[in-house]
Amino acid sequence: MAINEEDVIYILTKSDVEDCAKAIGIKKLTELHYQKAQKYLEGFVADGTYNWADALTDGLRTAEAELRSLDADVSVKGKIS
Repeated sequence: MAINEEDVIYILTKSDVEDCAKAIGIKKLTELHYQKAQKYLEGFVADGTYNWADALTDGLRTAEAELRSLDADVSVKGKIS
């Protein structure tokens, strides 16, 4: 039996995201972290085979990677040749 997405109710609080981030060693969260956590959790809800904690963890780690990439771009552009 298929589950209708409109029938699914879930709540993701900032506290949930912060607890997950703390568990994987991320200390400072940005809006991107919260956005990615929400996006990945929505993927978990839609997929049904994804563990919610893994979804949050993947979202947070993706945000970290994107932020590091942005930091690297800024530091490379800021160097004087």
